[in-house]
Amino acid sequence: MRTIKIETAAVIIFLIVLVVSFMLNELSPRVETVDQEYVKAHVGKPGFILVDTRSEEIFNGKSPGPGIPGGHIDGAVNFPLDDIGINAAPAALAGSGLTKKVTLILYCNSGISSGKFAEMLVNEYGYDPLKVKSYRGSVMDWVKDPYNRLYPEDHESGLDF
Repeated sequence: MRTIKIETAAVIIFLIVLVVSFMLNELSPRVETVDQEYVKAHVGKPGFILVDTRSEEIFNGKSPGPGIPGGHIDGAVNFPLDDIGINAAPAALAGSGLTKKVTLILYCNSGISSGKFAEMLVNEYGYDPLKVKSYRGSVMDWVKDPYNRLYPEDHESGLDF
């Protein structure tokens, strides 16, 4: 009889933990994921800053690997997250003009690391989730449209021919 009560209590505690963790996850601020059209519609407009979180070397044209072009989207500023480091990011943000007053559209090669950084800006650094956007697909999505360009013009394509 006592074993049944302990098992029942364990199940109830498990369910409570599951419900609470689900609620916390659903209640935490979410960063909006945007697409190429959003980027095109907002880049260069007042109050919006397109932020390339990749290294300065990649931003300036070096391919980070096979099939991934180097270079940046026109109008982007470079905030090399790996070079700066997570702990130094708040001070570097403040010093770079990437303030909480503007809407930041972050991108990287595929959107994964810039998306994680976008979530960190909201959840750890207090940025308004309405003012931080993550460009889904990032450079890999951008280059799918043959009319989209990366700069500098002589950037590495990442293709071996």
